[in-house]
Amino acid sequence: MKASARLACALLVLSFGSTVPIMMDRAVAQENLPTSSALADTILSRIGAVHARENRFHEVRVLAALTKPLESNGTLKWRAPDYLEKLTEAPRREDLIINGKSVTVARGAAQPQILDTARNPELQLLADTLRAPLSGNIVLLRRYYHVSASGNEGSSWTLTLVPATADVAKLLKKVVITGTNNAITQLEILQANGDSQTITISL
Repeated sequence: MKASARLACALLVLSFGSTVPIMMDRAVAQENLPTSSALADTILSRIGAVHARENRFHEVRVLAALTKPLESNGTLKWRAPDYLEKLTEAPRREDLIINGKSVTVARGAAQPQILDTARNPELQLLADTLRAPLSGNIVLLRRYYHVSASGNEGSSWTLTLVPATADVAKLLKKVVITGTNNAITQLEILQANGDSQTITISL
């Protein structure tokens, strides 16, 4: 993977360390997954009904290569059907915009980089993982993950995403999305290598 693609991956919450083709035809066995398909459908439908959002976030990354967590904060902006902006304000300015199939990355005063998700399956996976819950696209999520849910769609709930293909499993172990009513309040990502990222969203 080129350096620019690795940078974009890191800013897209995850920071995968290797290039693995994302194939959709090799299923991972579902082990001990709750049968909560209808609840997941309802939760995602309620989230997707909100077409515009703007919220503050606080992110914590725990990386095996570092001795202490990396923390950052900023603003998330969502506009249906497929525009997501992650503006990191501290500790340094970083802009990430996913718009359609393009990803624009800018750090400080540096020239922005524009990447095409159609040419990078890993980048496409990351973009879809972030945008599909916001758009309520359960079909797209199930292309990559087995999706289970617990809680109550009208109050507090949890969505758990585990890889649906062996190739996705080489990158990710689990994604946990928690929220209340029709809003996501936290996104937790555990990579296959043990690194993790947690984004807490203020309502």
